[in-house]
Amino acid sequence: MKKTYFIELDHIFGCPLGPALTAPLSPSIIFSDGDILYRKQGSRSCIKQRFKGWYGYLQHYDIVLDEAVDIPIEVKQRDVHVFYLMQNRGHIELRDDAGKCLFHLDAQRAIYIYLVPGTYWFKVSDGRHRLFSFYFDTGIFRYGADETFKFLQPPLRAHFENCPYPVASIDFPVDPVTATYIYHLCRNLQKGSMDHAVFISEHLRQLHHFSKDSVLREQGPDNYNQYLATSAKKIIEIDTEDFGIVLKLAEVADKLAISLKHLSAIFKEECGITLNAFKKQCVMEKAKGLLQEGKTARETALYCGFENRSAFHRFFKRETGITPLTHMNLINNQNNRLQPSFSEKR
Repeated sequence: MKKTYFIELDHIFGCPLGPALTAPLSPSIIFSDGDILYRKQGSRSCIKQRFKGWYGYLQHYDIVLDEAVDIPIEVKQRDVHVFYLMQNRGHIELRDDAGKCLFHLDAQRAIYIYLVPGTYWFKVSDGRHRLFSFYFDTGIFRYGADETFKFLQPPLRAHFENCPYPVASIDFPVDPVTATYIYHLCRNLQKGSMDHAVFISEHLRQLHHFSKDSVLREQGPDNYNQYLATSAKKIIEIDTEDFGIVLKLAEVADKLAISLKHLSAIFKEECGITLNAFKKQCVMEKAKGLLQEGKTARETALYCGFENRSAFHRFFKRETGITPLTHMNLINNQNNRLQPSFSEKR
């Protein structure tokens, strides 16, 4: 997408640093592809990452401030933006050029907002901030597709109708599943691939669904144990895609702010399976998918986080009763049976 959103950072954080001066600064989220700029002026610093995709423009800011500041923003085109304030404390406000507050966002909250061309100001509190944002092709919500996204309708309708002033949704929590998914998306960004453009579009679509879930959960009663178990399942599914067998279940519990022992008991009660057994299931699904795609056992072992092919071989046979090679042969035999013969083609 075209870049239409500009934040002026030089007057607060200084000019971008050269590679030799960036060592003390480390981003909290890693974009696997895209642009990154480091700035530091005194005790203030900012790391900006951005990714220009076909269906969405993504940005992330790691900001450290010794006092509250106003950061100017220039918007060049009408778009619906999403802002996620992902740290544990602090807040930001977005104000228009007349000083009107368009939204106040506390830590671990998010919001959608339709912005029109003009100058705006981020009022950012002192402390450490992690701000992830994107704007996207709103066409996916046309023709009634927004009906189940009630909270999102005000900014969407404003965009569709070319409303002359900004319109925001209600704000909602950035829950652990959403945060995990954002990290997963950023770790897998890749430019210049049609298939990957579809990947990004699908992941942004999933973030819209997570937003809707967060809004509904906050508005109505919820079974907390069921929420924890469901969240743990989603986090394990997401993170095994990136880390495979080396995913630590204690980190899943940490994301949910609960002890591993307590989460294990709740998960077994709600899901009828242990956390470790579910993790193994997810790793097996990933492995079988890779073998189905034609990856070798060695490549699959690497993608699934195993130290070597032997460790993967033992795991696969223990979980399925057959070796990866036998599984691959079964796949090939099945594919051959499904191939039409030459006479059938004629």
